Amino acid sequence: MIPDEWLARFEEQLRRGDPLAASDILRKTGANGWVKKERFGAAIRVVDALRPPPIVRLDWAQRLLAHPRRVDKDFAALILLPLAASHPKEVARAAHRLAREEDWEVRESAATLVGRLLTAAFDAFAPTAREWVRGGDARLRRAVVVGAKHAARERRPDRAEALLDLIEPALRDHDEYVRRNLGPFAIGDQFLRSYPDATLARIARWAHDQDENVRWNAAMAFSAASAARHAGVGLALLDTLARDRSTFVRRGALAARRRLAARAPAPAQTVAT
Repeated sequence: MIPDEWLARFEEQLRRGDPLAASDILRKTGANGWVKKERFGAAIRVVDALRPPPIVRLDWAQRLLAHPRRVDKDFAALILLPLAASHPKEVARAAHRLAREEDWEVRESAATLVGRLLTAAFDAFAPTAREWVRGGDARLRRAVVVGAKHAARERRPDRAEALLDLIEPALRDHDEYVRRNLGPFAIGDQFLRSYPDATLARIARWAHDQDENVRWNAAMAFSAASAARHAGVGLALLDTLARDRSTFVRRGALAARRRLAARAPAPAQTVAT
C-alpha cells in the first residue's frame, strides 16, 4: 500500500457513516492486527477534521466496540477521548468495558480514557473511579492506577492530593497486576516527577504503615529512574525498609536501593585550592 494512500479511502468511509469499513482500512495498514501508533494518529486527525457532532462520535464508538478486533476497540477509544468533559458517563462506560478486555493493548486504551476523564471531568468521574479502585475487579483497579498516572502528567497543583487520595487504597492491593503498576510505575515514574513534595510526604507515611503491601509500594517508588533526583531521601528510607520485618518488603527495598544507588548523582567533590 502506498504510504498515506489509505487515508483518502478511510475518510470516504467515514463520510458515508461507516466507521467499521474505515477501521478495516486502518487495520490493513498494519500486520497481524497490529497498527502503528502514527497510523492511529493520522486516522484520528481525519476524524477531528470532519468534526462529527458528539452524537455521531458516540454512535461510531458504540458500533466499533461491538466488534472483537483490537483495532476497532482502540479506534473507538480515540474517537471518545474528546467527549470526556461533555459525556463522562458514556466515556466511563466504554472505559469500563475496555478495561476488562483480554487484550492488554485494549486495556491500555481503557487506562488512557480513565486518564482523560480524571483530567477533563474529575468531579464527575472521581466517584466512579473510587468505586473501581476499591472494587473486586483487578483490571478496573489497575485502569484507575494507570489512568491516575496519565492525569498526573498535567501537573495541576490542585489535583495532587486528590489523585494521591484516589490511588491510596490500591496500595493495599495484593494483586500483582495492580501492584507492579503502582509503586514502581504510577508513583515512582510519574507522581514523584509531577508532585514531588506531596508524593514524598505520602511515601514517608506509607513506609510506616502496618500493611506490608503499602510499605513495599513505598520502597518501590524509588526504583524508578525519576527517583534519582530524590536520592538522599530515598536511600535513607530504603535503608530503613531494608531491615523491615517482612521478607517481601526487605527484598523490594534492597532491589530499589540498588537501582537508586546506581542512578544517584555523584556527591560533590571539594577542590583544594
